[in-house]
Amino acid sequence: MALTPEQQAIEQISRSRHILILTQKKPTMDGIASVVVLSLLLQKLNKTFDVVIPEWSASDLPSFLPATEIQSSIGALRTFDLQVNVEKTPLAELMYDVKDSKLHISLVPKQGEWSPSDVTFTPGEPRFDLIIALGAPDRNALGPIAQSHADFLYRTPIINIDYHASNEYWGQLNMVDLTAVSTTEVLYHWLTNWNQQFIDDQLSTALLCGMIANTKSFRTNTVTPKTLKSAADLVARGAKRDQIVQGLWRTRPISTLKLWGRVLSRVEQDEELGILWSRLSQTDFIETGTSQDALEGVIDELLTYAPQAKTVILFFQTSADRLTVYVQTLPPRSALELTRPFSGEGTAEYTQFSFAASDLVQGTRQIIDRIKQLIRTLGV
Repeated sequence: MALTPEQQAIEQISRSRHILILTQKKPTMDGIASVVVLSLLLQKLNKTFDVVIPEWSASDLPSFLPATEIQSSIGALRTFDLQVNVEKTPLAELMYDVKDSKLHISLVPKQGEWSPSDVTFTPGEPRFDLIIALGAPDRNALGPIAQSHADFLYRTPIINIDYHASNEYWGQLNMVDLTAVSTTEVLYHWLTNWNQQFIDDQLSTALLCGMIANTKSFRTNTVTPKTLKSAADLVARGAKRDQIVQGLWRTRPISTLKLWGRVLSRVEQDEELGILWSRLSQTDFIETGTSQDALEGVIDELLTYAPQAKTVILFFQTSADRLTVYVQTLPPRSALELTRPFSGEGTAEYTQFSFAASDLVQGTRQIIDRIKQLIRTLGV
C-alpha cells in the first residue's frame, strides 16, 4: 500500500543529513510558532538543520516561545573540499588563520613533504538535502529566497506544510489541510499520528500559540470542533495558554494602541464589494511616537471584527510624496491579482506596494477606485 504524504515526510526526514526550515517573508505568529515546533522536533530526532526567515530580527521571537536560532538568510549552499593525499605522507598537525581576507591553512607532515599533485580542490556536496516550508502558499511567499535561490528550490526536495486554500501544492510532498485553522494545527495532527511522546510542554505551547493567534483566541468563524479538541489536548499536555494570551494581546504599548485608535477612527468601507480601508499620515506616527512596526496585527484585527470584509487595505505615508499600502484578502480574492497594476509583492493573501502620491486622501482614492474596478472585472 502506498505511503501517505505524512508517512513519506517522516521517511524523508529520517534519511536527511541537513534540513532547511523556511516560512514566508513577514511571517504570521502561526508561521513563527510553526518553525519553533519543527525546530524542537528535529532536535528530538538529533537532526542537523537551519531555520531561515527572510528579514528576520531576533526581537521578533516572543518571549513565551522556546529560544530558537533563526537566521535571516541561507548563506552558502555548498561546501568546498580540500583533499590532501596522506597515504605516503601522514598528517601531524593542521593549523589555520584568516589574514587580509584570506584563509591560510598550514599542514605539518609527520615525515617527508607533500607535492602540489597531492592536493586537490573540489566543490562539495549541497549543504541541504531537504527543505520543509511552513505556511508558504507558493514559492513567491518566500520573498528574496525565491528570487535569489530559485535553482536551489527547484533541485532540492520540498515538504510543503500549510492550511491556506490558496496553496499551490508546490512541494514534492504536500501536507495541506484546508480544514485546519493554522499551520500549527496541521503539525499537531501529524505529530499525534506519528508519535504523541514528541509533544511535551514546550511543543504544546508553540502549537497552541499558532492556533490561538490565527483564531484570535478561538473567536473567528474558522474554528471547528476538531480545533477546540486539539487545543484542549495541548493544554492538558502543558501548553502555557495564559502566557500566550498575555504575550499576544496584553503587551501592546499605549503608543501602539493610540495609533490603532486612529486607524479605527478613519475606517471606510464599501459593503457591496466587501472592502474596508483606512489611512495614516506621517503626523499620526509623530504624534503617537510610533513607527510602521506598530501596525503589525492591525489588519488582522480589522478582519476579525468586520467579518463581511473580503479585502482590507491600509494606507500610510512613508514620505511627503509616497505611500505604502498593505492589502490583505480572503479567498477567493487574491491580493496579488488586485495589486498587480501597482507591482504588489507578497502572497495571494497579503501584499504590499509603494505608490507615488503627494496627497494622502487623493492617493487613497485613486488606489481604491482602481481596486474596485478590478474586483468588478474579475467577478470576485
